[in-house]
Amino acid sequence: MSTQTFETAENTNDYTPVAHTPAEIIPEVDFTALLNKSQGLEKLETVLTLTAEYMELEKPGETFRGIFVGFYDMNITDKTTGEQRIIQGARFLANKQVFVNAGVVLVNELKRGNTAVGTALEILYLRKEGNTKIYQISLLG
Repeated sequence: MSTQTFETAENTNDYTPVAHTPAEIIPEVDFTALLNKSQGLEKLETVLTLTAEYMELEKPGETFRGIFVGFYDMNITDKTTGEQRIIQGARFLANKQVFVNAGVVLVNELKRGNTAVGTALEILYLRKEGNTKIYQISLLG
C-alpha cells in the first residue's frame, strides 16, 4: 500500500511526485498490526459512537445519567463581539454514545468536586438564574 504525495522545490511551482508508504508518513503507527486487525471488520459490532452529541437539559426537573469521561477544550465565537475563545466542556458516556456539555456551572462543579474519570453521575437541571443554568450533580452507586 503506498500513497503518492507531492514535494516542491522552494520558490518554484515544480511539483514532483514522491511515493511514500503509510509508515513513512505516520511512523508512530504500526501499519502491519492495523492491516491484520482490519481484516474481518464486517463481522464486528459497533461498541461506541465517538461523535459527541451535545447534552442540553432545557426544562427544570430534566435529568441526564452518564459516566464522566473527562474535560475537553471547545472553540467558540462570542455572539456579541465575534471574538474567538476557548472554553472547557465535560464529556460523558451513556448508552454507547459520547455526550458533551460546556455549561460553566456544570463544568466548575465537576472540577470543584474533583470528579474522577469513570464516575457514574446524575445531573439534574434545577433552574435558570439570568443566563446561568443551575444543576445538581449526584453520584450514582
